[in-house]
Amino acid sequence: MTRPLIIYSRKTISDIRQCVLDNFGFIKYELPFINALCIEASDEAAAALRNNKRVALVTDDAEVTKLASCAGGSRSTRKASHAEARMFQSIGKRPFMLRGSGVSIAIIDTGISPHYDLVKPVNRIVAFKDFIEQKATPYDDDGHGTHVAGIAAGNGYSCMRNHIGTAPDANIVALKSLDSRGNGLTSDILAAMQWALHHKDTYNIKVVNLSLGISSENRSMPDPLILGATSLVKNGITVVTAAGNSGPGRGTITSPGVSPYVITVGSANKTLNGIPNFSSRGPTPSGLKKPDVIAPGVDIVSLDTATYKGYVTQSGTSMSAPHISGIAACLHAAFPHLSPAQVKRIILSNASPIRRYDRNTQGHGLIVARMFD
Repeated sequence: MTRPLIIYSRKTISDIRQCVLDNFGFIKYELPFINALCIEASDEAAAALRNNKRVALVTDDAEVTKLASCAGGSRSTRKASHAEARMFQSIGKRPFMLRGSGVSIAIIDTGISPHYDLVKPVNRIVAFKDFIEQKATPYDDDGHGTHVAGIAAGNGYSCMRNHIGTAPDANIVALKSLDSRGNGLTSDILAAMQWALHHKDTYNIKVVNLSLGISSENRSMPDPLILGATSLVKNGITVVTAAGNSGPGRGTITSPGVSPYVITVGSANKTLNGIPNFSSRGPTPSGLKKPDVIAPGVDIVSLDTATYKGYVTQSGTSMSAPHISGIAACLHAAFPHLSPAQVKRIILSNASPIRRYDRNTQGHGLIVARMFD
């Protein structure tokens, strides 16, 4: 019986590829951006690999899940004022650049539905890659990824702009790495990261949104998701992650949100003056204060997969992360030479702390798009 593993080479992938093929098992993915292979091998093979001098580390290919805490199936026409996207006048003074035009947000999630708010009047789903079923046509059999996409980049086409994302002119690259229940393997998330990095210039991918996570407790070091996220940041891509829905206890930030390089986003409540219990708190296992910021995350209205014109309400830090991803996309569009670190500093410097909460609960504070007006 075999099981999925991730193995890291001490030198290069080519140094261990043939060894794996000849002696140990099937290679699922090659991940040069973190110098690793995703394989399927028996327990005996795994033990042998751990003792191989060419192998630096062997980790389990753990399950990852979406971070939406609840969902409703009804349509809505309530105006989502917190998602107004007229922003950055005080920063850029370039109105035509303030909506994310020309920049792509890669959403690694459950897929994408061609909702009118994403494909009309112009189709802004510029790429779709399916790591679960290998289908070529965009789809979303869970709905989570489409909801996330709408928060980041919906243009309100179907509702007279009552529900609009924070970067309504940005393009979407949808990388389906979670299944119909919102679950997936670390290897599929890493493969999507590798794909995004390989195609970043083709689609001008400047932001990767990860509204997903896995418990950081007892995780192997180095953590595969942290390695992947760090590699993306070092290659010029801003990575935004959900903090997790395991609050209110301390030390509940999920991976890869525990990484110091990503922008980790917790949730604010409906009135934007408090933090819901589900929003995960720091510190991280290494003692880092997280999340970095909080954003709206309760009863968020966004795109529904049941109809190409409908809307649905969901809650969770999954909904908070794309709010920030859209803002990051607008910054990259307005200032193409900004690094991920600079984008992160700008966002954090515009946060508004809520007085009664500490840094491990709210990070630097609340961010809503209208704060950049």
